Amino acid sequence: MYEPNEVLQTLTGRGHVSAVGCEPVRVRYRVVIERRQGSIVAHGTLVGSPVGLRPIWLEPDSVLRLKNGRRIDIALTDLVGDVAEFESTGLLSGL
Repeated sequence: MYEPNEVLQTLTGRGHVSAVGCEPVRVRYRVVIERRQGSIVAHGTLVGSPVGLRPIWLEPDSVLRLKNGRRIDIALTDLVGDVAEFESTGLLSGL
């Protein structure tokens, strides 16, 4: 039987995204945290400078720092103009 994803929380705010070898970029974020097949995952969008986001999009691993200081390991999956989509790549805890 199919079980739909359960949205646990939606976070919005301003933060930073960074990757090894890239300058951090200030972003506005929307993060959806949900339970998917027994795991907790996050996905969402970032809005920031296209010039700053492009090098991070080319890197497989990056980190989103939320306004409360918490960090989420992410991978940018798409970049169109100043909007990037992402999915979490690590364990989520304490959000």
